[in-house]
Amino acid sequence: MATESIGKIVHMDNEFADRFIAAQERVKANPPKPREFKIEWADSKKITETLKKQYGYEK
Repeated sequence: MATESIGKIVHMDNEFADRFIAAQERVKANPPKPREFKIEWADSKKITETLKKQYGYEK
């Protein structure tokens, strides 16, 4: 079995391919729990003001 990943061909022997497929099936049967944390993004106004101060950009 061979698979293409990012333009490279990865060759697997039959034993490794069987283990790989079994692992995929286990993950599909028991998907990981969704993450419960939130990403807090910065305030866009503060970023804009900082960039204007740093690079002297004004309209």
